[in-house]
Amino acid sequence: MSRAADPAIRCLSMQRIACAIALALCLPLAAFAGVAGDPVEPDPIKSAAIKSDPIQPFVTLRDSGYLLGDLIDERVELNLPPGASLDPDSLPLPGRVAPWMEIRSSRIERGEQDGDQRVVVRYQIFAEVEQTERVPIPAFKLRVREGARTRVVEVPAKTFMLSPALPSTLSDEDRELKSQAPPRPLPLGKAAFGVSSSLIAAAFCAAYLLWAHDRLPFLPRAPGPFARLWRSWRRRSRRALSDDDAIALLHAWHAALNLAAGETLYPSTLPRLFINAPHLQPLRTRIEELFEKSWQSFYGPDSSRAPTAQELLEVMCHAAERERGVPC
Repeated sequence: MSRAADPAIRCLSMQRIACAIALALCLPLAAFAGVAGDPVEPDPIKSAAIKSDPIQPFVTLRDSGYLLGDLIDERVELNLPPGASLDPDSLPLPGRVAPWMEIRSSRIERGEQDGDQRVVVRYQIFAEVEQTERVPIPAFKLRVREGARTRVVEVPAKTFMLSPALPSTLSDEDRELKSQAPPRPLPLGKAAFGVSSSLIAAAFCAAYLLWAHDRLPFLPRAPGPFARLWRSWRRRSRRALSDDDAIALLHAWHAALNLAAGETLYPSTLPRLFINAPHLQPLRTRIEELFEKSWQSFYGPDSSRAPTAQELLEVMCHAAERERGVPC
């Protein structure tokens, strides 16, 4: 029984070995036929995996040379697929993100090529170190919209070198906060000189303008005949005048009338005075009375009384004021 079965078993083994050899020879031919024949369609599962590859951010920033209060600009370069865009609402909001720094602003910038976008986040440092240390910038996330789908981009944390703004050899007393020093008093010498010079210049200009417009009572610019006569007799009017002074005043008064009229006046030509000098019109009655008295004293009977010096000086003062338009 055993001897009869041995040939059958050996025949079965040989068949199995032949099949294995034939299968091994057919595998290279099948692979060659697959390459040289029709193209193989891509696997939809592998294509979906390729499309869902994560977007890799490229972060750049200057990593050294920072002090307390400095600004740091972190730039995140992104190459987005067609039709994708960054969600502005996913940008980091201004505020403190770490005990040593806070975000001041964040914005999106367009790149030169399609799909290139840049996120610029500006930080400010609010901490001090005693020695140069490497300080981290926290990571954050951005959202990318592709139609109805949203993807998340992880921006990794970065570090920078923060340098001390104060020397490390300060004592504890120097490190303590101190009250603000009072302001130094301003030097008053130059200020006082400037103010006084300005006041003097302003007073000089005001005096010049008053003089140019003939508004100084004591210093007329172009005095008329009555103004000159009043200036010459004003001081002497404060004391009693002698007879010779009264006669000289009467002659001077007639001379001022002639100059104001532009001609020698007579009783018949006296009205021309008020035509040529209309500012004397309010004093016409008084001037005519004094002119008549003085004319009679010169050419009338000996008993005619000449006008007194006080009367002449009073009319003379009013005439000078009318002539200049200001008190004399």
